[in-house]
Amino acid sequence: MAMAMAHQHRESSSDSINRHLDAGKYVRYTGEQVEALERVYAECPKPSSLRRQQLIRDCPILSNIEPKQINVWFQNRRCQEKQRKEASRLQTVNRKMTVMNKLLMEENDRLQKQVSQLVCENGFMRQQLHTVC
Repeated sequence: MAMAMAHQHRESSSDSINRHLDAGKYVRYTGEQVEALERVYAECPKPSSLRRQQLIRDCPILSNIEPKQINVWFQNRRCQEKQRKEASRLQTVNRKMTVMNKLLMEENDRLQKQVSQLVCENGFMRQQLHTVC
């Protein structure tokens, strides 16, 4: 009896794991499906639930994809676009900062040379002053 219950517990645990794996299954889209989704995305990056259902009805190539998965695709696509825009913005900022950094380093070098020259002049003048006194 105890062995039967342990066996039943193991079965229910593995069933639970299998259901969990099925629920989180990764959907791989074909090139044609991605093209169809991209066309819709270009028109409307955030389609309503009704629009997504209509898309599944109107586009046979998408008929085997759950509406929830299509929603996830659009969410991921919006996130990708946001990340691309942010990366582009940061690259622009980085280029500007690089130019600014170069200019500041050149100015710093120039000022350091000027300080060195003034220190030398100051030393020379002190020496002149001591020889006069």
